[in-house]
Amino acid sequence: MLKKTLKHNHESSSWKLHILPVLCIAFIASLLLFSKVAVNSAIKGIDLWLNVVFPCIFPFLVASEILSSTNFIKAVGVILEPVMQPIFNAPGCASFPLALGITSGYPVGAKVITSMKENKLISCKVAERLLAFCNNSSPLFIMGAVSVGMLKMPQTGALLLICHIAAGISVGIIYKFHNYDKKKKSTSTFSNYFRTKKIPDNTSANISANINPLTDLGNLLTNAVKNAVTSLLTIGGFIIIFSVIINLLIETGIIEVLINLFYPVLKYTRLPKEFFVCLSSGFIEITTGLKMLSSLENISFNVRLTAVSAILGWGGISVHMQIYSIINNSKLSIKPYLIGKLMQSVISAFYTLLALKVMGKISQPTASIFGYFSINTRELTTWYQYFLNSCKHLTILILFFLFLIIIAIIMSLIKHFLEKLYKYKL
Repeated sequence: MLKKTLKHNHESSSWKLHILPVLCIAFIASLLLFSKVAVNSAIKGIDLWLNVVFPCIFPFLVASEILSSTNFIKAVGVILEPVMQPIFNAPGCASFPLALGITSGYPVGAKVITSMKENKLISCKVAERLLAFCNNSSPLFIMGAVSVGMLKMPQTGALLLICHIAAGISVGIIYKFHNYDKKKKSTSTFSNYFRTKKIPDNTSANISANINPLTDLGNLLTNAVKNAVTSLLTIGGFIIIFSVIINLLIETGIIEVLINLFYPVLKYTRLPKEFFVCLSSGFIEITTGLKMLSSLENISFNVRLTAVSAILGWGGISVHMQIYSIINNSKLSIKPYLIGKLMQSVISAFYTLLALKVMGKISQPTASIFGYFSINTRELTTWYQYFLNSCKHLTILILFFLFLIIIAIIMSLIKHFLEKLYKYKL
């Protein structure tokens, strides 16, 4: 064991001492040789972060910080335990990062999961499993930026979003059996819950215990805003640096050279070389890859949409580095997350291809059905409008959870009343 540890440390130090400096020198040289490309890429990255990412994610990060400091998540967990446990082998409070991960996009889910792990609401193993499927592209990005802005086909937005979410949930169900403890069985199962039509006995007590008196709101809000801005600055740094890296790789022709090396094998797919260049770009940086893929005209629409779905499922190395920066100090492994994203990419592409085969080519009747659910990007042109739209989604989400809590409290009170009335424990 000691020899393995020493060997691992030696390999790690070798990477840092030899390979990393070479890459840094090559990057600096590229910045000097292709300064115009680097500056334009950095400006695009700053624009994307400041005008789109910041207003979309900031409300969710602040809200998640505040709610993590209260017992709101615990209260939600009491209600949704019978749902989350049998499906995902996760506690009820895991429903909160799952919902945020679906509605807000990267990397809010990871931020909430890390906070929950630090507050000891979930174990390390559960947190690693949740990371694999609670981090997804936002509906606004898929239905707005991708389907309308890049593909110029609003009717594809709902299809891509449904396949993306379904793939994430599928990964969650698969990961249910990862580190599965057969000895530990939850009493909150679908059969117990719906057959007896009961809320668990401790629900009322837990909810009342989870409602704390108002603490120092000023400190709570200050810490929430400070942590949210710190996280966003880190996210912005990764967006800018990877925007520069991917465009330098394209400009220098490095990606094309790598594709040429593997094309003798890839040519049997009967897909053009440009397709794999776009796919490789999306593997590194999601936005650039999707833009390039959307502009390809020498491949069929079905192949293009399937590839778009695969890139959305993967997320890109840029996003994964954002996730890693968030979980780095929480002793969580990045491996289950990366395997989960790879699985989501494949499953999402499969679901999209299957849906296209079932529906056939997206025709005008299909377009009118899916187009009803599309987002009007003309209304999302300013920082304020992005921020307002994000706040609207956040409000709907919190109201939904509050509604569940109120319903559970009412049912618990009715149960308590009937027990007193008939002097019989229900």
